[in-house]
Amino acid sequence: MNLGILGAGYVGLTTAICLASIGHKITIYDTDPTKLKQITNKKTPFYEPNLQEMLEKVIESGSLSTSNNVDELIQVTEGSFICVGTPTQADNSIDLSQIIEATKSVGISVKKNKKTNYLIIIRSTIIPGTTRKKILPLLKEILTNEEFLLSVVPEFLREGQALSDFMNPDKIVIGGLDNMSQNLVEEIFDYFKNNVKIIKTNPETAELIKYTNNAFFSMLISFANEIANISEKITKVDSLEVLNALIMDKRITTKINGKDIVPSLQTYLIPGCGFGGSCFPKDVRAILQFALSNQVRVPLLESVLTINNDRPSKIVTLAETILGSLHDKKISVLGLTFKPDTDDMRSSPALDAIRLFKQKGAEISVYDPLISKNNREIEHVNFVLSKSLIECMEGSDLAVLFTKWSEFQNINSKFLKDHMKNPVIIDGRGFLNSGNFEKNSYFKVGYVE
Repeated sequence: MNLGILGAGYVGLTTAICLASIGHKITIYDTDPTKLKQITNKKTPFYEPNLQEMLEKVIESGSLSTSNNVDELIQVTEGSFICVGTPTQADNSIDLSQIIEATKSVGISVKKNKKTNYLIIIRSTIIPGTTRKKILPLLKEILTNEEFLLSVVPEFLREGQALSDFMNPDKIVIGGLDNMSQNLVEEIFDYFKNNVKIIKTNPETAELIKYTNNAFFSMLISFANEIANISEKITKVDSLEVLNALIMDKRITTKINGKDIVPSLQTYLIPGCGFGGSCFPKDVRAILQFALSNQVRVPLLESVLTINNDRPSKIVTLAETILGSLHDKKISVLGLTFKPDTDDMRSSPALDAIRLFKQKGAEISVYDPLISKNNREIEHVNFVLSKSLIECMEGSDLAVLFTKWSEFQNINSKFLKDHMKNPVIIDGRGFLNSGNFEKNSYFKVGYVE
């Protein structure tokens, strides 16, 4: 099919490239001309493993092109995915301004180009009821029922694993207003039909499925950190060991032919410095606010955020316990991105911790393999961005690991002694091998000697 993508951000561009790779003809539009120019020049505007290589292939094959004009995009396409941002407003509710504007633009262009049964697919994350109560009435002000079809198709892409997640989905959710809408969307994903469960439902259910996914995995992370808080009050109890024992329960880990099949959700049951990124914090806040606005008490979701918001301060408190005063101490922060294999720093625990360290009078040096390599400009910089791990660690009083970059995996006591003034590290992710460190040089969340 000839399809359009409105929004060249993380979701939009990944969707565009992957759909182009399975045989669709894709035109992508964005209000940012710099992004479009980068894509046309076969350069991704953000980092995602293997996305650059796939972008080059689909551009060279002619299956992906860009447009700076919505009318032109609508002219050459049978349907479009709306993949614009839905950020958080000051009151924690969802900001629909971008999706409203994109919907208006599509509707006006569909009318202008005299399209019939033009398929409009909402890919952005929106609270339940948005499609039927906001988007549908807006379209009906512009178009007749014969001119458009409308569906919600949420994405389940993990940053750092987006290509794998798109090309090997565990489910495809299609929330259509009618059977025709659902069936036409199903044709788009025909490539996957023999290997994946396709869930056809109504828009409200599709919208809530997306939030339920993100809220559940956020809850697992906060649960792990709650167990870490308890473990820290008991000498020589490692919270990670406790949680690993939980995972081996037969109701979680099953056996097939005598072999343990450990679910991948185990990766969310690891104590650490909290979750971040573009989805978990924003989406939990949005569904929480939606529930409260509908007079639904959700103390569990409230706790998920409360626990997570407290994680950076736990790291800073541990640093104070180790060093005493943090005033005029040099702290080396290892990792700025909220997770490895991405350059996304949105809601990163590292940035929150840096702010708290600065309030305590500490000097901050930072190294992140991807951010430092790409010389990324960072708003409100209040630290030194080092070009290498060694440069970051030189003369430091304490190192704190926030991101599980593979480059950090081999850090040990010898490395600390060779480069630090005070060879001590806090492992905020439980990532390093504690056996590689001398006594009183290695600390991690969820464990006290």
